[in-house]
Amino acid sequence: MQNHIEYFFFRLAYLFVRLFSFQNVQRLGSGFGAFIFSVIGPRKKLILDNLRHAFPEKTEAEIMVIAKASFQNLLTAYFEILYLDKLTAEQIQQYISFPEKEKMKSYLKSGKGLIVLTGHYGSWELCALAVSVHVPEKYTIVVQKQRNPFVNDFISSMRSRFGSKLVLMERALRDSLRALSNNEIVALIADQSGPESGIYANFFGRPASTHQGPAVFQLRSGAPMIMLMLVREGLSKFKIELEEIDTTNLTGTNEAKMVELTQRHVSVLEKYIRLHPEQWLWMHKRWKHTETYLKRMKKDPI
Repeated sequence: MQNHIEYFFFRLAYLFVRLFSFQNVQRLGSGFGAFIFSVIGPRKKLILDNLRHAFPEKTEAEIMVIAKASFQNLLTAYFEILYLDKLTAEQIQQYISFPEKEKMKSYLKSGKGLIVLTGHYGSWELCALAVSVHVPEKYTIVVQKQRNPFVNDFISSMRSRFGSKLVLMERALRDSLRALSNNEIVALIADQSGPESGIYANFFGRPASTHQGPAVFQLRSGAPMIMLMLVREGLSKFKIELEEIDTTNLTGTNEAKMVELTQRHVSVLEKYIRLHPEQWLWMHKRWKHTETYLKRMKKDPI
């Protein structure tokens, strides 16, 4: 029953936003985000704590501005998700520039496929659609299943609009390596907290558990790895930025190589977040295992 009730309100929101233009949907999302943050403030304490740790040099007023803008970005991105299946390929190309799309295509010349990483940054679902429109290749997208099965089916349908294949995280290793061996593109979001036993990378000055999937895919396949970030540049104006992750000169054991490669892609992610901190999802519990890790290191240093 709960799933049906949630999906009912989800569909109401879906039908409501489609009454507006894409630009007005963005305005609506931003305004609603500002209202929710100011009046209710869900996870406000967590957002502010994360920002204070990440930017100790900033004043409290500056922190509050970023926190509010980050929540506005989240609600805007959510409203955009409800609108995405209304956008045509032509509109996506009109709203989103991708200056280095030919460079992205060139990575496939290695014959080993391509690993694409991104984060909950800007409008990440729109990023996935836009990349498949600008660079129409075969994509395998690693996803997490939504708790509500009806919402999951809706989002899955939207994500695969332009032919992308969706793979659940628990099946990601086998299916992703197969795709890479067929010289295809494997894409995944790489900024969420990993398990307590994950690889710990330095992220904004604190060790953060990180999923090892990207490093495993690269070391087993030899595929090049890039970071793609969809940056908001104004109302209905976006730019996809590309940066290659250095996968060369990794030394030591296989575990050491995984740790180093993970740190490299986490550092690139941090660089982009520092450029536009208001566009990242600061309400995520990214450092939830940090204290446990630090206590363990203090007790049993390596």
